[in-house]
Amino acid sequence: MPEMPDNVILSVKNLKKHFPIRKGFLRRSSGAVKAVNGVDFFIPSGETLGLVGESGCGKTTLGRVIVRALEPTAGQILFRTSQGVIDLAGLGKSELKNVRSHIQMIFQDPYSSLNQRMTILDIISEPLINFGHTRKECEERVSELLDMVGLNPRYMQRYPHSFSGGQRQRIGIARALALNPSLVVADEPVSALDVSVQAQVLNLLMDLQKQMQLTYLFISHDLSVVRYICDRVAVMYVGYIVEMAGTDQLYSKPRHPYTSTLLSAVPEASPHIPWNYSVLSGEVADPAADRQGCAFAPRCQYASDICSQEIPSLHDVSLPGEDGHYVACHFADKIELEGVS
Repeated sequence: MPEMPDNVILSVKNLKKHFPIRKGFLRRSSGAVKAVNGVDFFIPSGETLGLVGESGCGKTTLGRVIVRALEPTAGQILFRTSQGVIDLAGLGKSELKNVRSHIQMIFQDPYSSLNQRMTILDIISEPLINFGHTRKECEERVSELLDMVGLNPRYMQRYPHSFSGGQRQRIGIARALALNPSLVVADEPVSALDVSVQAQVLNLLMDLQKQMQLTYLFISHDLSVVRYICDRVAVMYVGYIVEMAGTDQLYSKPRHPYTSTLLSAVPEASPHIPWNYSVLSGEVADPAADRQGCAFAPRCQYASDICSQEIPSLHDVSLPGEDGHYVACHFADKIELEGVS
């Protein structure tokens, strides 16, 4: 049986997901897009880990591989259940069904993620039916879930088109919680919503976490949202985790140049405060290219010869008083970077 610390519910080790590039009439493989290329991180029980990075860095792919909506190319996904620690990456379809109740996903788009031809009762009760619950049990559970997410249980016979975007996302949250999971992967759950509605949904997620003792992997590109809801943050760039630390720690004292640049791109809340943001030169690295060194090196002002020759490992650079600050940079101990207050 795989091993991991008692307080950790999910541990990802050297996880990879490559998509083959096929060309020609015979569709032969001519390479691969390395969407996730050797990712390592862990989430303690009851914590919210934020996963951030620019579009195309592999955040959503990583989330879908963890819930096994996509098959991993290599690596381990160690997950703690009541029966012990299991490796999700090595499970077959029949074995996965027994784990589905423990790990669920909230999708980004509340419009396309709900079947327009099904009532809310049918949508939320679908996972319950798959696990053998009766119709009466489903109705009772759906009524309870709708009440938990702030919707009137009488709405269960309506269809998704009757609801606003924020209400639809609440329905998606209710569906994800139907089987009492211990881990929820939230893939940008508020990015499609108005700002005022975002705050309501975020507060709902935090309340449900306390009420149901949930653990979240919260995927987002909005650094302000991540700072509000997450306990720790992992920064992703072209398939790699480049930095991971506690939220306050990472925002106030980033140790990777890419993280510092991301933080500088967040606008100041007041128009009277000057906005000093950094602009990166060059283009985002090609995830299909074979490289020897750091993927960020062509855009980094601190890069030297070793950066183009050797891929930096994710290692602990915690200072006295810090707890678990991990960075993949050759010069993390030698450069001073600016964070946000």
